[in-house]
Amino acid sequence: MDPEKHGAVTARAESEDVGSVSNTVDSAVDLRVVRKLRLKIDLIILPTLAIMYTFNSLDRSNLGNAKTAGLAKDTKLKADEYNLLLTLYYVMFVIFGPVMASFTKVCSAKVALPAMMLAFGVASSATAAAKSFGGLAACRILVGIFESGFLASVVFYLSKWYTRTEIASRIAIFYSGAVIASAFGGLIAYGMFQISPSGGLFVWSYLFILEGCLTCLIAIAAYFILPQDISRAYFLSVAEKEMAETRIRLESMENRNDKWVWSEAISEFKTVHGWARVVIGMAVGILPNASANFLAIMTVRLGYSVTKTNLYTVAPAATAAAFLLMLSYSSDRFRERGFHMIVPLGLSIVGYAILLSVDVESQKGIGYGAIFFCTIGAYPMSVIFSAWTG
Repeated sequence: MDPEKHGAVTARAESEDVGSVSNTVDSAVDLRVVRKLRLKIDLIILPTLAIMYTFNSLDRSNLGNAKTAGLAKDTKLKADEYNLLLTLYYVMFVIFGPVMASFTKVCSAKVALPAMMLAFGVASSATAAAKSFGGLAACRILVGIFESGFLASVVFYLSKWYTRTEIASRIAIFYSGAVIASAFGGLIAYGMFQISPSGGLFVWSYLFILEGCLTCLIAIAAYFILPQDISRAYFLSVAEKEMAETRIRLESMENRNDKWVWSEAISEFKTVHGWARVVIGMAVGILPNASANFLAIMTVRLGYSVTKTNLYTVAPAATAAAFLLMLSYSSDRFRERGFHMIVPLGLSIVGYAILLSVDVESQKGIGYGAIFFCTIGAYPMSVIFSAWTG
C-alpha cells in the first residue's frame, strides 16, 4: 500500500477511536449525577481529610512554637540538639515513608490513616512529659515514623475519588490544613502559653497535651467517617456509586487494581521518570517543611516577645493558604503544572534572599514582608507535584 494512503487510513482510524472514546465518556457520564456525587464527596471526605492533615501538621510544627516558650532551656538542650531533633524526625520520615504508604495500600486508607494518626497523636502527647534531649528525641522519632506515609496515603486515597482535572484543587483544600496549622498553631500556642505550669510540667507542655489528645479523638472519629472505597460509600446511592466508578475508569483509561503487586511498585524505579520524580519530590519538600518548622523561629528574629512572635505567624500562613488554593485551582482549570510550580518557587527564593541579606531587627517591615514571600511560595509546589504524580 502507498505509505501516504496507509498514513491517512491510520490517522482516520485513530481519529475515529478518539471520537468513540469521547462519545463513550459523554454518553456514560450524567453530569447531574456527577455534580451531586462530587458534592457529597467534597462535603464528607474532603473536610475529614483536611481536619486530619491540619492536626498532622500541628503535631509536626508545634516543636517550633514550644522553642519560643523556652523548650530548649527547660530541657537543657545543647548547641545543635534542637536541629538534631528535627533531623531525627526527617530521617524516620524518609526511611519509613514507603513502609507506611505500602501499609495503606495493603490495609486500605480507612484503616491506615486513622491508625497512623492515633499513633502520632499519642507520641505528640507524650512529648509533654519530656525533661531531656533523650525524651524529646524518642517522641520525635515516633512522630516521624507514623507521620511519614500520611501525605502519600491521602493523595492515593483521593485519586480513587477524583479525576485528573479535579485532584490538584482537592489536594490543595486538604493540604491547606498544613498552612492553616501554621496560622492557628500560633494562636493556639499563644493561648496555651498563658497557662501557669504545675505538676512538674512546663508552660509549653500543655500545647503538646492539647494538640496530641485532639489528634487522637479525630483519628477515632475518622475511622467511622471515611469509607473504604466507592463501593462501600454509605453516603452514595447505587446509581451514584456506578457513576463514580465509571468516571474514574473512563478518565484513567485503564483497569484500576487495588491489590498490592510488588512488580508494579518496583517497575517505577526502572525508568528515568521515576528517579526524576524522586529528585523533584525531595526539592519540593524542603520549602513547606522549612516553613512548618521555622516560621515561628524566623519571626523571633524580628525581636518581638513570645506572645507577639506567635501571633505574627498567623498573617503569613493565612495569606499562603489563600495563594495555595488560587494557584491549585488555576492549575486544574488550565490543565498545566510546570509554570504553576515555578512561580511560587521564585517567590520563596526572593523571600529567603531578603532574609539572608537584610538586618531584620533594624528593618522589621522588610523582614516581615519577606516572611510572606517565603510562606506564599512554600506550599503550591508540593500540592501540584502530588497531583501531577498521582
